[in-house]
Amino acid sequence: MSSRLQNIQFSALARAGEGLTQWRPLAMGFITLVACGLLVFVSQALARGMGGFAGVLLFGLLMLATAVVFFSGVSAVGVMLMDKAQGIAVRGFADAAYAGLLCVPKFLGLALLALVATLLFYLVAAIIYFVCKIPLLGAVLAFVAHPVLIIAASALIVAWVCVVAPMFAPAVWSGLPFKAALASVIGIARNRLVEVVLMQIVLYVILMVITGLLFMGLLPASISLTAMGTGIAGGGAGGMGLEGLMYMGPRALSHMGMSGSVIGLWLGVGVLFCVIFALLGQVAVMGQNLVYLQASASIDSTGEEQALDGVWSDVRKRAEEAKERAKAAAERAKQVAAQKAQEVAAANEARKAAAAEQAQQQAALAAEREAARQAAEAARLQAEQAAAAQQAAQEAQRLADAQPAAAPQAQEAAPAVAPSCPSCHGQVGRTDSFCEHCGHKLKP
Repeated sequence: MSSRLQNIQFSALARAGEGLTQWRPLAMGFITLVACGLLVFVSQALARGMGGFAGVLLFGLLMLATAVVFFSGVSAVGVMLMDKAQGIAVRGFADAAYAGLLCVPKFLGLALLALVATLLFYLVAAIIYFVCKIPLLGAVLAFVAHPVLIIAASALIVAWVCVVAPMFAPAVWSGLPFKAALASVIGIARNRLVEVVLMQIVLYVILMVITGLLFMGLLPASISLTAMGTGIAGGGAGGMGLEGLMYMGPRALSHMGMSGSVIGLWLGVGVLFCVIFALLGQVAVMGQNLVYLQASASIDSTGEEQALDGVWSDVRKRAEEAKERAKAAAERAKQVAAQKAQEVAAANEARKAAAAEQAQQQAALAAEREAARQAAEAARLQAEQAAAAQQAAQEAQRLADAQPAAAPQAQEAAPAVAPSCPSCHGQVGRTDSFCEHCGHKLKP
């Protein structure tokens, strides 16, 4: 450990102050902020103009573009400062912007890996805690496993905060591909974690010293001169202080009746402090680049890269195996589905045949019932006809028996019938020659 600490040149971190003198990265950062501001303004204007779901969708797309522009610009600044830290010629704006744009997918890949690693860690922890629910044995396991999980999680968090996140960006800005940059960071985390943490502490001290030196003069000078300038230029807000710029803004100042000179004064102070904070950010980025160069100088990341290749090949192999298993399961499911479909079809055919047979039986029974009904109806009709014929014969016999007795009575009753007119059938007298009703001649 002592030999490793002796190899660290803490004095080299003093070069972080060179970030204050780099105007190209400062200009790139200013262009990035202006572009992001314009995109935000345009996205809000279009979202208000379109409205509805289309406006929300367009606003989301433009905000995504704003995030890409922001991270590309920050990466372009980091690329320029990495060139300065390596002692090579600082590349131009176009080359730096293109290199910064290529860095965005690498950062996205690191974020996805971090998310997957976090989910896997908590999945393992959840499994262990479920095992801890076993009576008696679970208590012993929880007594041992819980502190181990806490220590492992804290170590991973420290490694992420102090090494992976700060060192991956300089590794990418130095031009390494994603896998090589990740291998370099893993090598630094495994071999030089303590040294990197110490260098980070020294860098923070340097950053605090530079910040103190800058604001030692800027803060009182800006407060006093801004108050004086505001009071002299007009508006009656000379005692407002810097809070007016931070909480009110130029539009609120114009509504208060302040002149254009006062508004310009406040805007100038705001731009000045934006430049100061940008310069401090450049000092921090320059320091991180120097820390990475110091930490990676004696690290051979070939083993880590081979390990990543092995992990990647293992992941691909497992993915292929999972794909094959999924394909085999799909084939089995397809076969089972086909077999079930055949069974269902056979069952349907059997049900159809049974239904047809049952329909035939019901039709035969219906035909038998109809034939029996028709036979019964025919027998009933035949019986009725026979009864009617017998009744008619009996009636005829009765009439025949009654006719000889009725004939003399009819002969006896015939003379008693009064004569009638053959023309109008009106009743006439026996001695009348003409009908008294129609005048018909009765006698010749």
